[in-house]
Amino acid sequence: YQKAIRARAGKKIEGGKIIKVEAHPIPEHPRPRRVQGRIALVGDAAGYVTKCSGEGIYFAAKSGRMAAESIVQLMQGGSRLPSQYEIEETYIRDYDKAYGPTYTVLDILQKVFYSNNGAREAFVELCRSKYVQQVTFDSYLYKKVQGNDIISDIGLLGDTIKCLIKGYSMAKPDAKFDNPVESLKRI
Repeated sequence: YQKAIRARAGKKIEGGKIIKVEAHPIPEHPRPRRVQGRIALVGDAAGYVTKCSGEGIYFAAKSGRMAAESIVQLMQGGSRLPSQYEIEETYIRDYDKAYGPTYTVLDILQKVFYSNNGAREAFVELCRSKYVQQVTFDSYLYKKVQGNDIISDIGLLGDTIKCLIKGYSMAKPDAKFDNPVESLKRI
């Protein structure tokens, strides 16, 4: 795709030089301070992007709605302005209660399974399980951690350990990647 764009824009960018390179990491952790005074952050600004999938549209819309509803209720028909504490004790508390476990589970999954080739191989093997597929689908669909079948969850823990041991023993080490020339081409 990038190659095709460069080919189409070839004459326009011929002889050009890179003036400035900018990038911003995707905020995959809720920010520690999401309310300052009467300003509340929502969506990407609040760090509401999920690990593993990078999804943020649902959480942007949901957090926006939750913040707005909390603030409107706190304003009591426009007769007062809410404090930072009040916004934190409504919108932030309610959002964290509803979606905090999702961020925690996805953070753990990313740390365990996205760290190297062996762990990724283990993850691929685990994804063959119908239970893993159902829990993943339901969690993605309902935007909250699903499961809660204690027997299946204990079995999944055992399978996870077994797959990680097998994955680590069979996988080749990650290749080192350092190619600044190619990186500049991609810009």
